Amino acid sequence: MTRDEYLSQLKYLLGSLSEEERMEALQYYVDYFEEAGDDAKVMAELGSPEELARSINEKFATAVMHSKTQHRTKSESGENESAFDALYFNFHSDAVTSLECNLCAAEIVFISGSEYSVETRGIDKKDFDCSLSEDGTLSVKNMKKINLDFFMHERRRRIVPRILVTVPKNASLECFKLKLGAGKLSMENVLFSCNSSELEIGAGSVECGKIHSGKTKVRCGMGNVEFSGSIKGTACIDCGMGNVKLNLEGYPSDYSYDLKLGLGEFSFNGEKKSGVCKVLADEKKANHFNVSCGMGNVSISIK
Repeated sequence: MTRDEYLSQLKYLLGSLSEEERMEALQYYVDYFEEAGDDAKVMAELGSPEELARSINEKFATAVMHSKTQHRTKSESGENESAFDALYFNFHSDAVTSLECNLCAAEIVFISGSEYSVETRGIDKKDFDCSLSEDGTLSVKNMKKINLDFFMHERRRRIVPRILVTVPKNASLECFKLKLGAGKLSMENVLFSCNSSELEIGAGSVECGKIHSGKTKVRCGMGNVEFSGSIKGTACIDCGMGNVKLNLEGYPSDYSYDLKLGLGEFSFNGEKKSGVCKVLADEKKANHFNVSCGMGNVSISIK
């Protein structure tokens, strides 16, 4: 791998950072390469782009914790609290049985850790809620709508809403629900299982880690969803004008599908269909997809 390829891949993997943060990090490592003068040695020292990106992204958590400590100190000293100071919540892994995220416009990153925690930056605390119900459902909500000029480059100072969710590795949940209006959500080496999952995406982008799910529902309006892992049982996929891509583990022969297709495209392990059509399975198997696709694209790959 050349230096340019390494840095290009690193830039892609840092997509959860703001543009300013991403460029600052990249410039640091461009200078690092230049000063060292030995690309192979530097890449061996830094590790793979995935490893380096994970390290950089996880520093966000450290930064939020530091901000949280500063916020507490200011409050105790009697200074005015800032509505946009970092928020932090943590929960013991044994106390959480389900996870529900209802989010509007933000950059969201899921990472693996030892317990459940939620950290924010750039979100007004009155517009954010994180709580654990008596039945063990961890609820994360940020429903503040953001003005259309929020992402304009001419803003002198741009506070990017950020949410970091930590999930214990190999966690087992009863239910995982995600509702995302806009923004971007990515999972960094996150692996968990759930008896059921529901993903509802408006105009946002979701890149799931590895989820082993039972009964599954995916509803995508104009956004993009990429789901990796496995799905057992019935899966309902409803895609309007967006894109849904499932990369699943298993055997294609164990799955069947019913399809209702408008002007979009559908692919099932290389078998492609486009244009208006309706397909019903000859035999409905235990693992079955009910797919409805309007003008979007649904792709299912099982290996």
